[in-house]
Amino acid sequence: MPTRRVPGVALVAAIGTLTAIAAPPAPSPDPQHRLSGLTRDIARLRAERQELESKENGLLGDLAKLDAALTLATAQRHAVDVRLTEARSRRDALNGDLAALAAVQKSRAPYVAARLREIYKRGPQGLLAQAVSPVKGGDATEGLRYASYLARRDATQFSAWRDTGRRLAAERLEASGQAKHLEALEQDASRAESEIAATQRERSDLLGRIRGDREQHDRALSELEAAASGLGKVVDALGASPAPPALDVRSFRGLFDWPAPGPVSSGFGRTVHPKFLTIVPHPGLDIDAPDGAPFRTVFDGTVAYAATLHGYGLTAIVDHGNGILTVYAHAGVLLVEAGQTVQRGQELGRVGESGSLRGPYLYFELRDGGKPVDPIPWLRRR
Repeated sequence: MPTRRVPGVALVAAIGTLTAIAAPPAPSPDPQHRLSGLTRDIARLRAERQELESKENGLLGDLAKLDAALTLATAQRHAVDVRLTEARSRRDALNGDLAALAAVQKSRAPYVAARLREIYKRGPQGLLAQAVSPVKGGDATEGLRYASYLARRDATQFSAWRDTGRRLAAERLEASGQAKHLEALEQDASRAESEIAATQRERSDLLGRIRGDREQHDRALSELEAAASGLGKVVDALGASPAPPALDVRSFRGLFDWPAPGPVSSGFGRTVHPKFLTIVPHPGLDIDAPDGAPFRTVFDGTVAYAATLHGYGLTAIVDHGNGILTVYAHAGVLLVEAGQTVQRGQELGRVGESGSLRGPYLYFELRDGGKPVDPIPWLRRR
């Protein structure tokens, strides 16, 4: 059987159901703050996608481009969702205002109508007669005061009626505009959903070709071999300036926390493709953690790398000192950045399928002096 040296991305499992690789934004009490963050993310993702278009090629390059498109479309959908929530809230508030104003107008309508009928019936001469006639046996002065009171009351009621009518008209106009805005946002959401679905189908088709066609499979293996070499170069470059350890990491061998929940579907060593019988060296662990589950650093350290890595998708590398580094690949989202100090058990990101050829899972590697070693002896027993 042919042997090929490739990174820890095994081509052995059936392709799972594909999901968006960008995690939704964390809940925030301030929608505008969330929207500002999403707007920045979208601008960054667009720039990264343009860079990928010009630099990436081959099957893994195509996969990286599709991942970038999926991440961007998902971020755009999240932004639309925030705007939709605000628009629906504004619509509901406007509808409440309109109902309240309409109720006020309805309560005033009988009085206004009655007074207008009375004024129309009496005419100018009738009003003058009321003003100068005595009230219940009083003198004409009392009649004048009563007429003045009626005039002021009518003026107040008529003015309030007019003001409320103007507010009703303005709010109805705003409500109409809000309805059109909401309709446009719902169309944007529908387009984003269609784009996500189309990209998922395209990604699934690509993975299906890689999985089912020997030529495509061998081509992917060659590219993954180059990607593994690329990871080694990244790790070597990081190891040139080791982080000063706060603790002697080697004394904690066998006590590291597991990076994520889930069974190990492919261990350190070799795997065999069930269809093509290709022996694939596997210098890490495939942990079948649920999509979106948090993954955490196994020990204290410094984030040495946190970005997309060719063949591995979104990848975090933590330097624990004394030549020990850990690699966490195929993330759906990263929550740390290079240079950040992390404590044992701190969340680094969420499990996803960026760069993955078989659906969501966490690829975990441990390197000692730049060379991959079996992580199991370093981890706690489950």
